[in-house]
Amino acid sequence: MKPVLEVEHLAYGYDRQKPVLCDIGFALAANESVGIVGGNGAGKSTLLWCVLGLLKARGKIRLFGEVPCKHNRARVGVVFQNPEDMLFMPTLLDDLILPLVNRGLLRESAMQRARQLLDQLGLQRLAQRPAGQFSLGERKGASIAAALMGSPELLLLDEPTAELDGRAARQLTSILKNLPVARLITSHHLDFLRETTSRVLVLNGGSLITEGPSNAVLSDNELLQRAGLI
Repeated sequence: MKPVLEVEHLAYGYDRQKPVLCDIGFALAANESVGIVGGNGAGKSTLLWCVLGLLKARGKIRLFGEVPCKHNRARVGVVFQNPEDMLFMPTLLDDLILPLVNRGLLRESAMQRARQLLDQLGLQRLAQRPAGQFSLGERKGASIAAALMGSPELLLLDEPTAELDGRAARQLTSILKNLPVARLITSHHLDFLRETTSRVLVLNGGSLITEGPSNAVLSDNELLQRAGLI
């Protein structure tokens, strides 16, 4: 089976003299969950934006074994750091069904899909409420639901635990741990990544300095200090 994501010799810079990313390479298998860690300015979010095609990088990116295009990018879901970027309709159900209705799915079918998904994620209590009434943790969970509505095969999450308290982070961990979809997650929250990923990539100064099993990498204090994480 081909990887869902392949990155080879990826490089990007706003200024060619000061690259943000340099010679990045890795692959992500179906249903695998991989974390990306690094200090501030290491290039974590930039890497996600390059994968999404929001930034034009040098090197090669393949999605599901193919050159990225509109068709295979539709198989990728994304959860932005700021959930307000994804939630703006009068109710959460309206937010969830809007993309499917716009693609031509009957409203009743989209509504059934949305209710099933909220039930699976334990978020059914939020269905008829606007996101403006949610706690930050609830908005993060709701944004994951929105990203999953299109049944993506790859989910990209940028700092999903940012600004969450311990309880909300644990709730988000519970949602993510059992998702049957490949995940690429940037985070500063090392304990969260131990729980939600099997492998971690470590960025430092725009370069991939190591990768390996989450528990081993995130227990290497010398490495974490070098990468500006502790």
